[in-house]
Amino acid sequence: MRLLLLTSYAIAVATQIFENEDFNVTEALISQGVDVSALPQLNAITERSSDLGCSIACSSLNILYGRDTVDFRNESAYATFTSKFWSGAATIEGGITMSFEKLKGIELSADKKTVSVQPGNDWGDVLTALSDTGVTVVAGRIGDIGVGGLTLGGGISFVSNEYGLACDNVASFDVVTASGRVVKTTPPQFSGLYWGLRGGGNNLGIVTSFELETKPLKDDLLFGGTRTFTEDVFGDVVKAWIDLTLNSPTDPKAGSWIAWMERGVKLAATELWYGAPLANGSESVGLAPFYNISAVSDSTRTRGHAAYVTDNEASNTYGLREIFYDVTVKASYEVASRSVDIFFESIGNLSSVEGVFPVLIWQHITEGSLKGSVRNGGNAMGFDTTKGPIHIIQLACQWNNAADDDKVYKVMSDIMKQIKKESIELGVANDWVYMNYASQFQDVIASYGDNSKAKLKEVASRYDPRAVFQKLQPGYFKLDRAPVPGTSYFSH
Repeated sequence: MRLLLLTSYAIAVATQIFENEDFNVTEALISQGVDVSALPQLNAITERSSDLGCSIACSSLNILYGRDTVDFRNESAYATFTSKFWSGAATIEGGITMSFEKLKGIELSADKKTVSVQPGNDWGDVLTALSDTGVTVVAGRIGDIGVGGLTLGGGISFVSNEYGLACDNVASFDVVTASGRVVKTTPPQFSGLYWGLRGGGNNLGIVTSFELETKPLKDDLLFGGTRTFTEDVFGDVVKAWIDLTLNSPTDPKAGSWIAWMERGVKLAATELWYGAPLANGSESVGLAPFYNISAVSDSTRTRGHAAYVTDNEASNTYGLREIFYDVTVKASYEVASRSVDIFFESIGNLSSVEGVFPVLIWQHITEGSLKGSVRNGGNAMGFDTTKGPIHIIQLACQWNNAADDDKVYKVMSDIMKQIKKESIELGVANDWVYMNYASQFQDVIASYGDNSKAKLKEVASRYDPRAVFQKLQPGYFKLDRAPVPGTSYFSH
């Protein structure tokens, strides 16, 4: 509730220091010209239940900003907003969640070197706005993914091999701190906060604008799509993908992910892309081996960057139960092959789960991406560049009924444990966990390493000394724990 009161007037607060020990919400509101006598029972909120406090706070917002700015419990808009992935990630029981959906500004600078993007946009919005400008950004690869979450957690792009992750291509962040002060963070200005926002998730402040560095992309065109392979050529697909990952510096515009699944037959749906137009994927040194393998379908073609990510929205199905999980390894033919075997050997244990659809997904953080991570003072994710390139082995699973949650969680966790064991035995294990693909049982910040975790906590102690973003927004990946800690499920 207090987070609401802080953030509701955040844009106006002009104090020149961060939160004082004796910071008082009511006094701060009065200093900004708010008639607190019009706000119901404000001074007594701390003495009442969280539900009552939440109701009072919502009524206060209603008075301050108008009825159309607040969605109350039991309203359809409230139900729609709170039913997204995953429950509790951005709020607290009896608290209030802020929606950025109306913050839709996109403004390209006069010199086209940066574009300012507000967090109500998804990547389809951003790329569509840039589609006729001759520039693009290091964006997400699915159009309806939000700008804020992807960027603060890292952000793999179709152009990451050339430029690094999305978080490493942000010129500045406009941030509302816990005390309500608005700051613009850049490499030289509030540098600790700037560093921490690059991979630190929602732990340090509320980002109201991302100033993204632009990259040249003539006519908005790149090449990409899916080639799908059957089990008889899986060995060739594994080799081609690991070769591409290990040799990425020789063809920096090329990239891929693979989704391994069973739909009556075992399939490897292999996404292939190239950061420029191609007549055929075989023109790329890195992608050519995939075109020497017989495929059962192929959608690869040259198209606009915006069109590509919008087309990829079809891969996201909403309204189901869902879990992500990931483990990382140094790219290796052996552990890659074993991960596929372990996955297909294990998913039969889910046959009784209604609507279940498990997928094993391979992603890579190439040498080019790792080089980008050290720009402008580096990021918070604690990469060990000597352990690259990094192979992210991800699980994604959807199913129908909450009654099956524990069964799905156990099978997914057991698969991760087996893959981790294999990677340790093969000497390619990596403790780092990618936040954007992690499960609620994984302690992502701990996986960044002791030094990075300690620095993140130091930054948080300065900008959020009362731990607002730890205590009043306890969901998602916190500085000292997983979203759901203390279980027997795989962590990292």
